Amino acid sequence: MKRETKLMHYGRTATPGPANPPIMRASTILHDTVESYRATKAARATDDAVLSYGRRGTTTAHQLAAALADLEEAEACFLFPTGVAAVAGALTPYLGAGDHLLVVDTIFPATRSYCDTVLARNGVEVDYFPWDTIDLSDYVRPNTRMVLAESPASQSYEVMDLPALCRDAHDRGLIVATDNTYGSSWLYRPLALGCDLSIVAGTKYIGGHADTMMGAVAARGPAVDALRRHTAMTGQTLGPDDAYACLRGLRTLGLRMERHGENADRLVAWFQTRPEVAEVLHPGLPGHPGSRIWARDACGCNGLLTVGFREGFDAEAFVDRLRLFSVGSSWGGFESLAMPAAPDSGRRFPRPDRGAGQMIRFHAGLEHACDLIADLEASFDRA
Repeated sequence: MKRETKLMHYGRTATPGPANPPIMRASTILHDTVESYRATKAARATDDAVLSYGRRGTTTAHQLAAALADLEEAEACFLFPTGVAAVAGALTPYLGAGDHLLVVDTIFPATRSYCDTVLARNGVEVDYFPWDTIDLSDYVRPNTRMVLAESPASQSYEVMDLPALCRDAHDRGLIVATDNTYGSSWLYRPLALGCDLSIVAGTKYIGGHADTMMGAVAARGPAVDALRRHTAMTGQTLGPDDAYACLRGLRTLGLRMERHGENADRLVAWFQTRPEVAEVLHPGLPGHPGSRIWARDACGCNGLLTVGFREGFDAEAFVDRLRLFSVGSSWGGFESLAMPAAPDSGRRFPRPDRGAGQMIRFHAGLEHACDLIADLEASFDRA
C-alpha cells in the first residue's frame, strides 16, 4: 500500500465507527480481576499499545505512535510533549557520567544548549564534528558511546551522508541518532539509511496547524528496549488531545509537504533574481552542500529556505514591511514566516566564506506563491 493511502487509514477503528479515532482521556484503567491487572502489567513490558495507565499514553497516543513507526520504518516509536523533550529522551537512555557524545556542529541550537549544559552537568563529555564527516577517526575516543546528527542542517541545510557516517559509527560500536524534523517522517527516513534513532518535532509538519506541541523518537534494533524503559520510568508521554491533533494532521501531511516544497522552490528561484540577495540556502539547489546526497536519499524539500542579503541591506526592516510573512518561532504550520538567522553562531566549524550581510530564514506556508512573491516584491520596492 502506498504511503499516501496509509495516511488516510492510520488508527481506523472497526466499522461502523468514526473516520478519526476518538480522543481517549484517562489516567486510571480499571480491571475486574487481579489476574487481568497483572497480565496487563506484564504485557506492557514489550507491547507499547497496551492500555495500562495514563502515564504510558491512551489509545489515541498509541495509534499516533504506531503510525509514525510505520512511516519511519521503525520497530517502535515513543512520544514526548515537545521536540526538545524528544531530543533529551533520545540521548539520556544511552549516556552516563564518563561517556562521550559526538554531535554534528550544525545541530539545532536548542539541542546544542541541552548537550552543553544538562549533559555536561551530568558528566557526559560532548564534542562536535563537521557536517561532512564520514570518518570519525579524528573525533572518536575510547569512551565514545553515541553520535548525534541532523540532516539537513539547522538554518543552513547542509546535507550529511548518513549511510556512510552510520557505517563508520557502527563499525566502532556506536549508536547513531539523527534529528529528522526537516523531513518529518515523510521526506526522509534515517532508519532506512542506517540510523538507530530518528527524532522528530511533530510540533512542525506533523501537527501542521501551529497549535500543537509534540516530539517523537522512532527506534530500531537494540536501541528500542533502553528507550522504552526510559520513557516509562520518566513518565514521558503525549496527552490525548495533542495526539489526536497530530494524528489528524497526518491525513494531509503528504499534500501539505508537496505544497510547502513547491512554494519554497518558487521563492528560491525568485530570490535568486534579486540584486539585493547574495546567496540562497536550500538543499534542492544544484551546488548546495550535499544537494546530490539529498536527491539520492530523500524525496523532496520542505518549506524552509535561508536568504543571505548583500552587506548594507537592512534585512530586518525588509521583514518588518512584509504582510503575509509573520515573525515567529517554529515553522511547519500552514503560515508563512520570516525571522533573522545566524547559522554560524556558536558553531566550532563556521563556514569561512559566509557573507557579512544579514540573513533571514523563511518558511513558505500554504498561501499562493504569487501572493507571497508579491508581498516580498512590495517590501523590496519600499526599501
